[in-house]
Amino acid sequence: MFKNYLKIAFRNIFKFKIFSTINVLGLAIGMAICLLMLMYVVNEISYENFHQKKDRIYRIAVEWGSEKSKMKFAGSMPALAPALNSQIPEVEKAIRIQPDYDAVIKNQANEEIREENLFFADAEIFDIFSFNLLIGDRANALIEPFSVVLSETQAKKYFGEKNPIGKFLNYGDTPLKITGIMEDVPVNTHLKCEFLVSYSTLEALGKIPDKPWNHWGTDLTYVLLKKNATTNSLIKKMDELLLKNTGEWHTSRMDFVVQHLSDIHWDRESRGDIGAKGNKMYVYIFLTAALFILIIACFNFMNLSTSRYLDRMKEIGVRKVVGAGRGQLIKQFLTESFLVAIISIIIGVILFELIHSVLYSYLDSRAMLEVINFNYFYAIVSGMILIVGLFAGGYPALFLSRFRPVEIMKRGKVNGNVKFSFRNILVVIQFAISIILIFGTTIIYQQLNYMKNSDLGFDKEDVLLLNFPFSDKLAKQKYPVLRDELKKNPNIDAVTCAYTVPGINSRMNMSVRKKEDSQENSINLQALPADFGYASSIGLKIIKGRDFSDKFSLEEENVILNQTAVNVLDLENPIGTKLKLPGNKDVTIIGVAQDFHVESFHKKINPMLIYINRDMFILMALKISPQNTTETIAYVKEKWKNVLPDVEFNYRYIDDAYDKLYQAEEKTGRLLSIFTALALFISCLGLFGLASFMTNKRIKEIGIRKVLGASVTGIIFMLNKEFIKRVIFANIFAWPVAWFVMHKWLQYFAYRIDIGWWTFLFAGAIALVIALFTVSYQAVMSAIANPIDSLRYE
Repeated sequence: MFKNYLKIAFRNIFKFKIFSTINVLGLAIGMAICLLMLMYVVNEISYENFHQKKDRIYRIAVEWGSEKSKMKFAGSMPALAPALNSQIPEVEKAIRIQPDYDAVIKNQANEEIREENLFFADAEIFDIFSFNLLIGDRANALIEPFSVVLSETQAKKYFGEKNPIGKFLNYGDTPLKITGIMEDVPVNTHLKCEFLVSYSTLEALGKIPDKPWNHWGTDLTYVLLKKNATTNSLIKKMDELLLKNTGEWHTSRMDFVVQHLSDIHWDRESRGDIGAKGNKMYVYIFLTAALFILIIACFNFMNLSTSRYLDRMKEIGVRKVVGAGRGQLIKQFLTESFLVAIISIIIGVILFELIHSVLYSYLDSRAMLEVINFNYFYAIVSGMILIVGLFAGGYPALFLSRFRPVEIMKRGKVNGNVKFSFRNILVVIQFAISIILIFGTTIIYQQLNYMKNSDLGFDKEDVLLLNFPFSDKLAKQKYPVLRDELKKNPNIDAVTCAYTVPGINSRMNMSVRKKEDSQENSINLQALPADFGYASSIGLKIIKGRDFSDKFSLEEENVILNQTAVNVLDLENPIGTKLKLPGNKDVTIIGVAQDFHVESFHKKINPMLIYINRDMFILMALKISPQNTTETIAYVKEKWKNVLPDVEFNYRYIDDAYDKLYQAEEKTGRLLSIFTALALFISCLGLFGLASFMTNKRIKEIGIRKVLGASVTGIIFMLNKEFIKRVIFANIFAWPVAWFVMHKWLQYFAYRIDIGWWTFLFAGAIALVIALFTVSYQAVMSAIANPIDSLRYE
């Protein structure tokens, strides 16, 4: 019997080629987009899942400051992990990880290559995290100073197919012995380590601070708790350790934050963090959009199927007359439905692969492919077939199988009094979903436009950034020579050095107070080490006082504050005011800068202090003329090679660095715009089917109206009026939902737009215009048809 059902199903698919093509295409596109979105969601929620002990792994972050100014930092003290290992019984293992975001590695040809994923780590890292060591001893690979474990990719990059164990790579001028090769870490982790250097190397190089309890923020501390240990008990005992080793003042200003490993990917507040950050709101948006698009595709299938099956009513009537039961008809319709679903998902998977390649720059393709290797992909595909087959095919099967043969055989159609209100509801829901997607995409682009065009407080245009090896003593001595050579070029307006610039994460902060205040009144400020001409190089607006300048002596004893810092410190006349920095150092305020955004609009502008500390510099910033940029960069490269022939020359623009802060929003906006267009396309297919059904149902009415003198325009308006009502109803349902979702999304930004009334009208108008264009073809064809054709047999 099933073979017969299958045979009839194939026959009907090929008999109604145009209908079948539209139906399969709509489902395939819907499934492909849904699949792509769900793979993204699965990738995001699977961060850190590959670690076998993930349920017991935590990171110790800190919150520092007073009620006026408090900041959260991912890093803690170098002394914390050893103390946890020796004094806290709840801790099974504790390790330190210190990232170097701008490491210089010299290859076999002594060429300098900058690497972003180098981490100093304690030897026990392999006891906590499930990093697979392919070659080497897990227990001893990172015991000795100057030891390094490479990822498989980096080992091939530097040594080809040769065995690198026992060979050396230079970290700056420091040779590191390769003691292990580990498998490339999965993409869905915040610890994307490609070089693991023994933490004892830092100790051997003398880079551990003299007071490791008072110096914090650079070391990430991870702990593996024993089974049944509680985080509350851990926090209490860490507070006791802090009080014992630093005193009451530090303890009163610092709070430990115990973060579960699975929460780190979602932490967008901690300063000095590593790894790309996720946004749960985007996961919810994509998950909801995936379900919306699948629902639209299913509703479209239901509408088109019901419309086509109405043309097969005589066939259904004959089957019932010769003895076919309702159950047999339902099985027949479900067989056709599942067959279409299977064909659609096959085409959808092919489209998914093509879309995946096209959208490589928007989503992490490697992450998607890794997820596809697991059972998630097959589970989602199977689920889609089941949902579409039962849900989308169930309604037409149940609806059409319930009519009596007498009703069907009378004129090949069902009773004229039957109202297909459920079909209308489907269309309303389809367009409500489309309006929500249009509204959401519009708001995202409005917020992006607001962030990109707002006054940032600095000039991000035409500022060149160079990674300068200040950690190399010889290179550091040559910096003044290079600076003076660059200043000779008339197209270079300013040259400075700094630890950070807007768009590049700053992990530094310091406690500052007015000279006459007690230590308890210190305020936590974000610290920006910089050199002469910092303000002029990046276009900071000095609203009071002056910038740093080599025309003045003892500039190391001066500082510049931003307006927020002036307000937090409650300074009425800031210029000339004396401040106390850590180490009881006295400094004088020489300038006040207008507030400027170092970070994205997600975060409020912190109180900031700019000061000179040449030991902290890691980059150069050049303000260049917008004319002759190619020649200017060539000049900079030439002078660089003359002064630093062994150092690789690379550059970037500050606007590129800053714009990267909004990559997630740009990706989301572009993807949603594509998905919204496809959702509208699928909705229009369903609307086209419903328009065809309704005009055919009223074909005799239209003929009579034309005979009685109705105009073509009047008939078109009559037919379109019903669809206009449906779109209006869709707007009524969509607007509150769209406002709620996008209002929640905007809360992720400290600086955001207001949702204007015109956005609602815009989304509704777009949906209405598209709907009218879709149904007008059927309306026009029916209006201009000869009434004789429709009334010939009456």
